[in-house]
Amino acid sequence: MALKANKNNKSKKPPLTQQKLPSNGITVGCMFAAIGGFAKAFQLGGAKVLWATDKDGFASQTFALNFPNVRYLNKPVEELSVHGDSLESVDILTAGFPCQAFSLAGEKLGFKDPRGLLFLHIIRIIQELKERKPKILLLENVKNLKAHDNGKTFKRIQSEIQKAGYWFSEENSKILNTAEHTNIPQNRERIFMVAMCRDCFSSNDFVFPKPIFEEKRRTVKSFLDLNRKADARYYFTKESQYYEMFCEAIDDGGREAVYQLRRNYVRKNKSDQCFTLMANMGDGGHNQPVIRDKWGVRKLTPRECARLQGYDDKWFKIPPNLSNTQIYKQIGNSVTVPLVTRIAKTVINKITNVNTGSKI
Repeated sequence: MALKANKNNKSKKPPLTQQKLPSNGITVGCMFAAIGGFAKAFQLGGAKVLWATDKDGFASQTFALNFPNVRYLNKPVEELSVHGDSLESVDILTAGFPCQAFSLAGEKLGFKDPRGLLFLHIIRIIQELKERKPKILLLENVKNLKAHDNGKTFKRIQSEIQKAGYWFSEENSKILNTAEHTNIPQNRERIFMVAMCRDCFSSNDFVFPKPIFEEKRRTVKSFLDLNRKADARYYFTKESQYYEMFCEAIDDGGREAVYQLRRNYVRKNKSDQCFTLMANMGDGGHNQPVIRDKWGVRKLTPRECARLQGYDDKWFKIPPNLSNTQIYKQIGNSVTVPLVTRIAKTVINKITNVNTGSKI
C-alpha cells in the first residue's frame, strides 16, 4: 500500500551536506585538508571542491562524513603525485600546511624540522601540474611564520612561490584574528597568504577582508549549551588536581568569563572571548577552555568548540566512533570557516573576472 505524503514535510530541506550546492564553475583542490574548513568555505562561496588530501586517518573519517561527494586521498603528501593520483587541475589550491615547525609553542626549527619541509611538496605538486597549475594559491599557518628565524623562513617561502610562477610578496600576506574578522569571539590569529599566477594576472592586488564592527560579535555564551547539563566526563570533580585551582580563579574572576589552565596556573579571558582553540586541548586539562555553569566547573564540549570554529550544527557531523581527544585535535587544527569564507569570496571573484576576460 502506498504511503500518503506528509504535507508537513513538503517544505523541509535536506541538511546542507546532502544538498547539491550551486557551482559557479570554479574548482578547488585542498592539500592538508584535515576535516574540511577550506573545503566548506569555498563551497559556501559557490565553488566546487574536486579533491582533498591529508594523511590523518581520523580526520579523513570526519571529512568523508561531511563531504561524501568530494574525492579524499588519505595519504602522506610525500607520496602524493599528480600523475599517480590522477589529480585534476583546479582554479584554486588551498593548503593549511603543518605549523608545528614554526609555532612559538614548539621548538621553532622551521625548515630544519621535517614537518617544515612539507611546504615544499605544495610547490612540487604545482610544478607537476605544469601549465595546468592553479590560478590562485591560498595558504594558512601560525602568525609566527612571518617572524620565524628573523624573517628568513618567510623569505624562503616567498622565493619558492615566486619561482613556481606566482605573484607573491610580503604584502600579499596578512595576520587575521577570528575575533576581529567574524562574529565569533575566539582570539585566534593566523597568517593567510594569497599568490596569483603570472600566466593569468598582471599583478597581485588581492585585498584581505577588513575587521567587522565589534558590536556585531556574538557572546561566548551564545555558542554554549548552558540550559542543559553536559555529560559528566566534562566536569571537574573535587578529586581532580585542577578543581580547586579553577574554583579559586572563578571565584576571583567571575562566572561569566572563560578560563584556561596553562602549566601551573589558571588564566582568565577578560575580553568576553574564548582562548585560541588548540590541537592539544584534548590531551588533558591544559589549554582547554573551561567555564562554570549551574552544575559545576567544566570543559567546553567538542560540539561547543566546533561552533567556535564556525562549524554549524546544521551541517557539521561529528563521527560517533572517534574519541573526544581526536575530535578536539581536529577542531583545534582547523581554520575558522566564516573567516576563510570571507577570503574565499574575494578569491572566487578574482577567478571569475579572469575567466570572463583576459589577463588582468
